Amino acid sequence: MNLITNTTTTIFPYNDTDMVYDLDTRQYLLTVAGVSNLLGENLATLLGDTNKANFFNLEISDMIYNFIYGSINLDNITTRTYTIAKSEDLRPLFKRILVAQTRYAIRSGANLLGDMHGVNIERNKALNINSLRGRIEISSQALKMLQRTGLLHNGYEYMATDLDADGTW
Repeated sequence: MNLITNTTTTIFPYNDTDMVYDLDTRQYLLTVAGVSNLLGENLATLLGDTNKANFFNLEISDMIYNFIYGSINLDNITTRTYTIAKSEDLRPLFKRILVAQTRYAIRSGANLLGDMHGVNIERNKALNINSLRGRIEISSQALKMLQRTGLLHNGYEYMATDLDADGTW
């Protein structure tokens, strides 16, 4: 991970003890301490070590960002990524979305559905992958919050900013 070093809360994106911004993936991630603070779960203990916990947090972030990207036009991905990184109003809600998805993954194991291959080996039969996964890979709470943000809006977007000129995101 290549985390942004900014901790100044007036310049976005920024890192705090609960959530950090990874420049490699251009995504917010919960921290292991953040999961403990916000959910009361010790991921390092649950998963065996801190490194695995960090990968788990990256997986949760990937699920949310990929759900957003799967709901919008390809042309809007850069703009949407920028909006998530830079929006002062969106950051607290986005943290709650990651928390909801993490809670869901810990309680139900739903994050494993994306890795299911859809083959019943005992019966030598292929299952319909869409019926296996459905829309249960993402938390219903995370989905409701995402719908409130407008991040799933699929219309035309215009940014009056040169996105490439800003190296902070």
